[in-house]
Amino acid sequence: MLEGKVAIVSGAGPNIGREIAATLAQNGASVVCLDLRRDAAEATAREVVDRGYEAIAVDGDITKPEDMENLVSQALAAYGHIDILVNNAAITSSPGLLDEDLGTFRKIVDVILAGTFNCTQHVAKQMVAQGTGGAIVNVASTSGHRGKSGAIAYQSAKAGILNFTRACAMELAPHNIRVNSLTPTQTGMPVGGKPARPDDEVPASVPRGRWGRPRDQAQAVLFLVSDNADFITGADLPVDGGNLAMRQSG
Repeated sequence: MLEGKVAIVSGAGPNIGREIAATLAQNGASVVCLDLRRDAAEATAREVVDRGYEAIAVDGDITKPEDMENLVSQALAAYGHIDILVNNAAITSSPGLLDEDLGTFRKIVDVILAGTFNCTQHVAKQMVAQGTGGAIVNVASTSGHRGKSGAIAYQSAKAGILNFTRACAMELAPHNIRVNSLTPTQTGMPVGGKPARPDDEVPASVPRGRWGRPRDQAQAVLFLVSDNADFITGADLPVDGGNLAMRQSG
């Protein structure tokens, strides 16, 4: 499906990012696994290569222009072009409005929103220079669609990702570059030291009756970056088991 394509996946460490990288590789893409932590990027790239597919690891901070310049340079040195970008890297913090400090708020918005801008800008410039089009997917969140208590910085930044996606789609359409987002809900995977949720746990907030899995998100990304989604740009694909569609009574 993606034979001959080169894909960059940011936040390619554990959970969704690693599954996205592996899925794109299994479907023919050469994958550049980007993560802030070198060991995390290498672990994902090694897993992909051990399965018989093509991948390299690059460590870098998406908020630093020089790191994104290095990312593009390493991708081109390895594979000669870039066709796909998946912006998955993010951080979070739990405090709400009354407890979050300004420094932490700025850091989270800087990584999620400014970092996604920085990475997208550098990769998009290369795609435009190539003149062969491309596909970009930004990972949003159900938290970016509506309010809840806590995680004020994360919610604000993820809401920004949704309109950043639409704005990029309009600007890059003349260059045959499609830009979309997908909206996961909470997965059952361990994140930030928290234990994995039991497979048989039935979440009240997910009508589908189970927590999301990294494979759910990875398959959605695969669709959005493939030619099967050629007429889709500026859109958000909820991969949330019906979470956003539900209105809880009472």
